[in-house]
Amino acid sequence: MAVEYNLTAGRVRTNSATLSDGSEVTDFIEAVVCDLKATDGAFSAYTDSWVSLANASTVSPDDFVAFADMTELPDKIRTQLEVWGDDEERRQQLADRIAALKVASVDKVSPWS
Repeated sequence: MAVEYNLTAGRVRTNSATLSDGSEVTDFIEAVVCDLKATDGAFSAYTDSWVSLANASTVSPDDFVAFADMTELPDKIRTQLEVWGDDEERRQQLADRIAALKVASVDKVSPWS
């Protein structure tokens, strides 16, 4: 089987911020926790991290959506998180962990104990 990857995002860190036009906003998403799970059959490996998003000073008021008003991740944020999840080195580390699990020693209880 080939290793399959699943990226999810949950918790967010918000703060007040100043946008590119100097306007002040609240509920600006600074970072999101991304979870990346790799699975190959019965074996899986997992990693997570806070992923920092765009600096508020680069975001225009037209592009800003307060966290409290969101029903789903905006495409711009989703794209940034996908870049984190698609990182080849990160995925290879998870695949290497799975490969190690496949050949790891297994403790068993003997039938004569």
